Amino acid sequence: MTFATLAIAATVACGARAAPVTRDDFQVESAAALISLCSAAETDPLYTAARNFCHGFAVGTFRVLATEEAAMKMKRKMFCMPATQPTRDQAIAGFVQWASDRPKTLAGSPTDGIAAYLAAAYPCK
Repeated sequence: MTFATLAIAATVACGARAAPVTRDDFQVESAAALISLCSAAETDPLYTAARNFCHGFAVGTFRVLATEEAAMKMKRKMFCMPATQPTRDQAIAGFVQWASDRPKTLAGSPTDGIAAYLAAAYPCK
């Protein structure tokens, strides 16, 4: 299984966000905007678009980071995925929870937020 890993489980999505998704969230100018998209309630009119955007952005970011690390052949990698990788929903739910607990992360770039989450959640040993 590939690490097409970062989307949100519906049970997490329903409780993680009180305000509705806005069209501005799709500009993903901060990690908070990405969290908004990734935690959209199923009843939100933009739920399907938000969930699809979240999946695509997260998977794309992960793949770019993994490819960049492989190309740089660094001695110390930023993150190391376990042999049994989490599902996309599990990884996104983890990212949403992790980032929601870190106001500084929410204010930063969504790409930097994902990179910081991967480093924290999947450290190399």
